[in-house]
Amino acid sequence: MNTLQALNDFFSQYLPVKNPVLILALTLLIILFAPLFLKRFRIPGIIGLIIAGVIIGPHTLHIIEKSTSFELFSKTGLLYIMFLAGLEIDMQEYKQNRTKSLVFGAFTFFIPITIGYLVCIYVFGFSLWPALLLASMFSTHTLLSYPIVSNMGIVKNRAVQVSFGGTIITDSAVLILLGVITNVVDGEINSMFWIRLILSLGLLCFAVLYLLPKVSRWFFRNIEGQGSSQYIYVLAVVFIAGFFSELAGVEPIIGAFLAGLALNRVIPHNSVLMNRVIFIGNTIFIPFFLISAGMLVDFSVFLKGTDALIFAGILSLVALVTKWLAAQATGAIYKYTKYERRVMFGLSASHAAATLAVIKVGYDIGLFDQNVINGTIILILITCMVSSFVTERAARKIAMTEKESTKKITDRTERILIPVSNPENIARLIDLALIIKDNRSNEPIYPLSVIEEGEDADEKINVVKKVIEGVVEQIASSDRNVQVLKKVDLSIVDGIARTARAYSISDILISWKAQQGTSNLIFGSIADNLLVKTKQAIIISKVIQPLNTYKRVVFVMAPNCELENGFNLVARKINAVLKQVGNQTVVYGQQKTIAAFSNLINDKKKDFYNYLIVNDFEENDVLANIKEDDLYIFLSSRKQTVSFDFHIDNMPKNMNKNNEFTSFVVFYPESQKSLSDAQITEMTTPAIQENIEKVIQLKEKLKGIFKGDS
Repeated sequence: MNTLQALNDFFSQYLPVKNPVLILALTLLIILFAPLFLKRFRIPGIIGLIIAGVIIGPHTLHIIEKSTSFELFSKTGLLYIMFLAGLEIDMQEYKQNRTKSLVFGAFTFFIPITIGYLVCIYVFGFSLWPALLLASMFSTHTLLSYPIVSNMGIVKNRAVQVSFGGTIITDSAVLILLGVITNVVDGEINSMFWIRLILSLGLLCFAVLYLLPKVSRWFFRNIEGQGSSQYIYVLAVVFIAGFFSELAGVEPIIGAFLAGLALNRVIPHNSVLMNRVIFIGNTIFIPFFLISAGMLVDFSVFLKGTDALIFAGILSLVALVTKWLAAQATGAIYKYTKYERRVMFGLSASHAAATLAVIKVGYDIGLFDQNVINGTIILILITCMVSSFVTERAARKIAMTEKESTKKITDRTERILIPVSNPENIARLIDLALIIKDNRSNEPIYPLSVIEEGEDADEKINVVKKVIEGVVEQIASSDRNVQVLKKVDLSIVDGIARTARAYSISDILISWKAQQGTSNLIFGSIADNLLVKTKQAIIISKVIQPLNTYKRVVFVMAPNCELENGFNLVARKINAVLKQVGNQTVVYGQQKTIAAFSNLINDKKKDFYNYLIVNDFEENDVLANIKEDDLYIFLSSRKQTVSFDFHIDNMPKNMNKNNEFTSFVVFYPESQKSLSDAQITEMTTPAIQENIEKVIQLKEKLKGIFKGDS
């Protein structure tokens, strides 16, 4: 008895913890160990954090006192979930699935609210407005299981994309309905209310979806290379959009989602900034929100009788069954697999953010009592647990299936080599490499410090390598794998070719400035020689500003390029750039070439980009009206191949000659030939001798001309 009294005195004296430093320390320890502990029992980490919130919450052990700073982190986590949902939407998949998103949004709104309304009227005996408001709670859902599909790498799956679209539709409808019911109860519903609501929502969409991308591109162009400033800007945008959403009369989560959509084409999905945004959100802010959700649960209410348990059970059953019906109906219409239907149900089953908003407002205006509050909290706990379990199992099956299909497409290892003799543009080259690199590949990117052999070669190569490592260190800190190489050779081209062969490189990315030289007129550029001496895909980049600041991308395909052996691989890389860079994309090519490209990227309706058919390429047509914020991409080919075209090959040279402030990237697909080290060396001397002979012949002709004049 004395021991129990001593424990009681101890807890009453030192708990709950109110010191903000200790609160933060304890919360971080929970975020670290709770998922690790429950992982042994095959329980998702999300559930571990919610259960931890229940244990430390005010209604159980009351270990932690919810402070203002804790609430701030929790609110940030809620906004972060919705922001990431909008940010990671694949806009190509969205265009394909927008009708499906509308259908799923309609089902997941009307089915729950209809069934829920009937249950509230005939089972619970509620009157009209309380029944309608409580029924609308069943239609809401929070993407609480989003981190699961993100970690599984299936965010771009069609079912996941449809779930994202359906979320914003149903939550928006519920939150607008909430505003209407609130004004009806307060007696303030009139024509001015509708005018104010429509105008405020219109202004919100205009400010976030139209103005924000323009402001963001200006910011990223002027704050290039300052990763911390860019991240702080993104975080500020989330809160500002949420605040504007409140001013418009809807919940902040709507503004956060719209902010994600607005920055979707401004922040490339494979960029270092995107990696930072996702990492910090999943590591810090979102776990705080999950713990906070668990702290709302009060089990003591259910010890007072069975009525509360029955009420909570019916609420939870209706919420799960209606969301299951919506997912099954959508999946049946569009013939989704059983695992895709399950992941749709899993993502839409969890009730948290919008549900809490609805119930809290209903309680504040007197429509609900404490039983509804407690029943809703249990509903949140049960639906979140079901959502996590269902989503994890279904997502794992989908991820395994997609991985197998990816292996069938190609078993080639993707390795990108970035030769650098002048490290001035290394950062932008690596940014481009991250965009075109398959995000499912674990292979590193290989920056190569390459110097021609000479007395001071070691000193030069160490200087270049040091600069490269400085840039790479910043990129590696964002969980990107980069391995720096160095090479000293008789010629830069031979060094690149030998390194590419030794490391089984698939793609060689060089800068336009680096491949030009004083010897270009006699011996040919570095790119010209690489195209002869290597079989790898060659990418030549002249990018003069951050990739996420370009407004328009113009893609030009050489005639018959679809017949090249490496067309599929290089076209997928180009499509990765088109998806992540610019607001507008124009594609030029012959009809059969455009058909091959659109089929490859699954653009059956040809509505991803603006396709323009060109039968006979004329430079003035394609290169007309070049603007400063345009990025041109050329799919060319090696000489003496079926798709080599003189006009396409000369376009980058003419662009650079006419305006040095233009940006372009030239892709050359890989060839089938493979050269040994001996062949690489043997090709150097004949090439030089052939060019020297041409110079001598030109000299003799000039002498003959001058003699004739005299």
